[in-house]
Amino acid sequence: MNQKLFTAAGPGYYEVKDHLFDQYQVPAYRAETGLSAEELEAGAAAIMARDGIESRQVIRSELFAYVLDHARIDVDPVDWFADHFDQANRLLWRLREGWRTEVGRDFIPTDAENLRQGARTGAFSAELDLGHISPGWQFLLKEGAVGILQQAKERLANAADDTAREFYTTVITVYEAFLRFMARLEAEARLMGEAHPEHADRMAKLSDCLHALQHRAPETLYEALQAAYLFHQMIEFEGEYVRSMGSFELNFGRFYEADLAAGRITEEDARELIRYFWMKFFAWTRGSGNGKNFYFGGLVDDEHDQVGPLSYLAMELFYELNTTDPKLSVRLSRKTPEPFRRLVAKCLRDGRTNMVIVNDEETLSAIRGRGIPYEDSFRYLLIGCYEPAIEGKEVACNMCIKFNLAKSVELALHNGVDPMSGEHIGIETGDSEKFETFEQFYAAYEAQLAHQLKKVHTAIAHYEENWARINPEPFISATFLPCLESGRDISQNGAAYNNTGCMGGGLANAADSLMSIKQTVYDEGRYTMAELKSLLASNFAENPREKLYLLHRVPKWGNNDEQVDAIARRIAESYTGLVNGVPNGRGGQFTASMFTLDYCFSLGHRTGALPDGREAGHYIAKGIGAMTGCDRAGVTAHIASVAKLDFGKIPNGSVLDLYLHPSAVDGEKGIDTLLQLIDAYFTGGGYGVQFNILNADDLREAQRHPEEYATLQVRVCGWNVYFVTMDEEMQNHFIETTMQMV
Repeated sequence: MNQKLFTAAGPGYYEVKDHLFDQYQVPAYRAETGLSAEELEAGAAAIMARDGIESRQVIRSELFAYVLDHARIDVDPVDWFADHFDQANRLLWRLREGWRTEVGRDFIPTDAENLRQGARTGAFSAELDLGHISPGWQFLLKEGAVGILQQAKERLANAADDTAREFYTTVITVYEAFLRFMARLEAEARLMGEAHPEHADRMAKLSDCLHALQHRAPETLYEALQAAYLFHQMIEFEGEYVRSMGSFELNFGRFYEADLAAGRITEEDARELIRYFWMKFFAWTRGSGNGKNFYFGGLVDDEHDQVGPLSYLAMELFYELNTTDPKLSVRLSRKTPEPFRRLVAKCLRDGRTNMVIVNDEETLSAIRGRGIPYEDSFRYLLIGCYEPAIEGKEVACNMCIKFNLAKSVELALHNGVDPMSGEHIGIETGDSEKFETFEQFYAAYEAQLAHQLKKVHTAIAHYEENWARINPEPFISATFLPCLESGRDISQNGAAYNNTGCMGGGLANAADSLMSIKQTVYDEGRYTMAELKSLLASNFAENPREKLYLLHRVPKWGNNDEQVDAIARRIAESYTGLVNGVPNGRGGQFTASMFTLDYCFSLGHRTGALPDGREAGHYIAKGIGAMTGCDRAGVTAHIASVAKLDFGKIPNGSVLDLYLHPSAVDGEKGIDTLLQLIDAYFTGGGYGVQFNILNADDLREAQRHPEEYATLQVRVCGWNVYFVTMDEEMQNHFIETTMQMV
């Protein structure tokens, strides 16, 4: 490698970034590099025909190897990284989904129907979550593909049983194919260097990098970034979404500092590499969906935060690039350096809101509370959006269940019947018109809550018991040292920790609705229960003034009002008590989270009018905070309400969405304001917070003139999108929310 990585290396990032953005939309596979899509399908069909003769673990490993060996490939001579291959129309994903359907139809039909019923009534949305997962990044970068393969071969020689022998054999199959695939990319890079002499230097360095990764673990920043992206692509090809790319500092910082010390690269070289590296993820998702999560900061022990030189450089690049992907998580601790805290706040202030800020100490406490040993707790990363899991040891399946806390209010009102569909999905808790006290109504609510949770927990646990029939995963499993040690795939509970996430959404609607029932029916006697139910059945059409009363004359969650805050805490305690510790189907347990993501729309569409004044079919509250327009006492009161929850009992994560007008955080004082808000929430015991800093007038203009606002980002849930790419309902939600700000 040349002394300076980019000497005579051709065009820079900003000269080719538009081309790079389209790299996965217009593949340029040369016919000479492999089989056509039709030929690939035919060869794959012959392997799949052995289902029932050979195990599915073997079949999937052979399909994985077959495609990597025979698919057409492409190396772009202006790119610094190689990964492109024809994935046979997501063959392994299609096979997995067919097997999932088979399990639901032939093995657990009642459970499958319960999940369908939950989805169509808005009680919950649930599935066997195979896609909220992260490999063991530090382990795989330490060992490289060669080291993992060698471990599998050594352990195969001493395997204790047939299951272990099969696991190690399939790991060897996929990792040998991975090395052959890298050799194919290396050869193509050398050809591209010959065909494009103006890019010969770049292609020589890329081919040298690929050659090195076939024989040892990465030793330079360039090699580590290339290895990480190839592992990402292999895992997603295998059939799992990679929902966390791990710690940017812990994964790559040591390579960066060693390169600088040895004079192999300059700081600007590193910046250029990371620009190309992050563009891979942006091009892969094209700024839609969940994006790729890198985390920054966090305690590595009781006294030291991991922020280092590369953290600053990467955060500055995040500011510079201003793209929706990748997305960042920041573990903020009492030891986080003040300059880094201010850099994060600067990003937020200036519209780079594609990050969540997490209270590191509170998260560590919650993780330990669910039984994770002290030393392992420091190794947590944020999977997906906000959910912590132990890197390299935990298969957390964080998003199996998306549960509607407000639906149980409807079921308690109607004795287990869903008023929108007419289906009897709950249990009979009695005629609500005969309840004499609020306590009787709350008992009915809690019973409906317990019934729905038991139903969905049972269904998911039964799916988990059939995971090995649906999706054996030798490639990603081998990045988990516990899997290699036990000789068990993650589908066979080979990881050290095998927990399952259950997300509770709509807390604000449930709390506000119960507060309305308490005040208007039991305390004031404004309505009888029958009158309230009639009001809801008409969707407030017969008496719209009463809707205004419910909206504006009953205390709402998010205003530091102790009456409704006490109800919200009670709901959270009921919900988490019914979730945490319940055995799942993988030798682990269910763990509670509280947020909604964009399920606030789909679940809300199937939820009728509620006593909080919300109309039928309208979205439910986002995150863990107030319903749109109901946090009328200001942001500090909003924070005070939410901080009253016991986040130690919400170990799978939560998030508070805060909306601020740009004028509130202008200039250097704006950075102070943001940090003060974050500190206030975390000092009170809060878990995670994210921001939208928007002006309603700008959003309305963006609706009218989208071409002028192409780069305007909004924080949807645990990810950002460009405002102009959203549908009208979601755009109007953001306009409605920002209109409430002063």
